[in-house]
Amino acid sequence: MSRRRKKKYNRKKLLTLISVIIVVFVAYYFYPDFVSLFKKQQQKSQPFDTFKKELSRYTVFGIDVSHYQTSIDWEKLLKAHKVDFVIVRATMGHNKVDNKFLTNWKALNKAKLIKGAYHYYRPDENSTAQARNFIKNVDLKEGDLPPVLDIEKYSRVQSINSLKTGLLNWLEIVENHYGITPILYTYYNFYISTIKIDSRFDKYPVWIAWYNVKEDPTTVLSDWIFWQFTDKGLLEGIEGDVDINVFNGKIKEIEGLRIIK
Repeated sequence: MSRRRKKKYNRKKLLTLISVIIVVFVAYYFYPDFVSLFKKQQQKSQPFDTFKKELSRYTVFGIDVSHYQTSIDWEKLLKAHKVDFVIVRATMGHNKVDNKFLTNWKALNKAKLIKGAYHYYRPDENSTAQARNFIKNVDLKEGDLPPVLDIEKYSRVQSINSLKTGLLNWLEIVENHYGITPILYTYYNFYISTIKIDSRFDKYPVWIAWYNVKEDPTTVLSDWIFWQFTDKGLLEGIEGDVDINVFNGKIKEIEGLRIIK
């Protein structure tokens, strides 16, 4: 091979390598579930109690559900499993309500289980309208967990700074309405790249998605409140997979989170 052809070949390899690095960096920085995608692929669906044994260093376990779980047989589920808390998706964006929210909420009221509700934040929609949507549809009472803001994606129409301003606006409106500091849910690399570096979010407890049962998210943040460690849980009463979470503390300590009126 001539020296000239060899130089062209090496240059082509270098450009390809640079392109791959740029793509990976952009995906890692701008898509909060990029890295976790690989962790999800490594996990297999397992019974709820099997996951609990793997994480026996924790004692308080719960699930979060939405319409993706379709119709849940709560009586069968709670008879078969010791679930300490349930967090239910209530609303999405500025005008959507999860079509299983009221059914799940009523069932959990009847079961007298520790429960909470979360809002799925749509980053391209108005934050005030989204806060009002949650407030309009969610009646949190004494004993319930604080409201939760679920943010997983970046905006396609506004800057990161504008997105953060909107998140803070939602959190402030909801806190003023319910009289309790909301919880912020997000994937771990969204937390690292966007939330952790902004001190304005320091007051909000973090519920973090980190799909790695062998290493807890303490390496990312030391004071997480909930940890969603899998979306591959199997429970009687639910068809298909469901998210499983642990609380970072004892059952008595979760009482300190609940709304007091």
